[in-house]
Amino acid sequence: MMMGEYLCLVAYGYKTWRGDNSIKSTASKKAEAEGKKEPNRLLFAIPATFDVCGSTCNFFGLSRVAASVYQMMRAFMIVVTATFSVIFLKRKYYVHHMIGICLVIGGVIVVGTVTIHNSTPGAKTTDPIGILFLLCAQFFSGGMMVTEEKLIKGSGQVTPLLAIGLEGLSGCSLLIIMIPFLSMIPCTPEKSGLNDIACPYGHFEDAPSAIAQIFGETELTLLVFGSMVSIGFFNFFGISITQVLSSSSRAVIDPTRTLFIWIMSIFLGWEHFIFLQLVGFFISTTGMLIFNEIIPIPFWGIDYNWSKKIIERNKKRTEYIETGILKAIKPAS
Repeated sequence: MMMGEYLCLVAYGYKTWRGDNSIKSTASKKAEAEGKKEPNRLLFAIPATFDVCGSTCNFFGLSRVAASVYQMMRAFMIVVTATFSVIFLKRKYYVHHMIGICLVIGGVIVVGTVTIHNSTPGAKTTDPIGILFLLCAQFFSGGMMVTEEKLIKGSGQVTPLLAIGLEGLSGCSLLIIMIPFLSMIPCTPEKSGLNDIACPYGHFEDAPSAIAQIFGETELTLLVFGSMVSIGFFNFFGISITQVLSSSSRAVIDPTRTLFIWIMSIFLGWEHFIFLQLVGFFISTTGMLIFNEIIPIPFWGIDYNWSKKIIERNKKRTEYIETGILKAIKPAS
């Protein structure tokens, strides 16, 4: 994952070397024109640390719960990100935002519940420890998104490509330090309470075995490198959304990717079509569109605090004040 993000730094370096000015986003160019300074690049180690911790907790949790439960628990990240945004970024949320968040979470819960109900006998059971790991992961993920927004919007100078590349470099450095220590910690399923998936080789980490497996099979090698490229693009687009919109918008949009995974799984014959799952995805997508103010709710004044309407009111208020001032200073004829 971190190697995939690090590839963005390689791409940034290449484009900078070529003198390609297209790597700078509109926000970055505006910030540069305003003379804003770039933040200390070492600070990107903070979201990278959150990302490593969150991903680790997610994988541990996924090894102990069903995939549908894992997906439902990830919806909690929306609540965490929204809460952190209010606390640390001083962002205000209105009724339409709350409705959008509730619909997204409700849709994810519908999809997960239907999946559990239609699961085959003997499917993976859910362990409370796995739920705990997943809950911790959502706090780390929410912290990562809010920290990224604080860094890239605080100055505006850092482009998404550079930001993700710096996170990848920080994450790789952190893992290089952590893996040798984790490889020395003994781990047996009986004593640790973990299952064979989370602790297969008697230690928390076994990098030599992982490398041997990756390069031992051509298909696995291609999948790993394909995943690296995919993660690089995924995080680049994600942080671009954070820069243009907000970390909360990114968190709300994130669960909708499950829709495309579901469609592809049906197309490949990995899953069967279930109508209630489609209903759940429709609810989540509707919530995302409402939160991002694409679909209005013109009832009971719910759309009163839409960004466009706030801008229109401020514009009219300014015009009214300016008109009043002109009338006041205009000499009587």
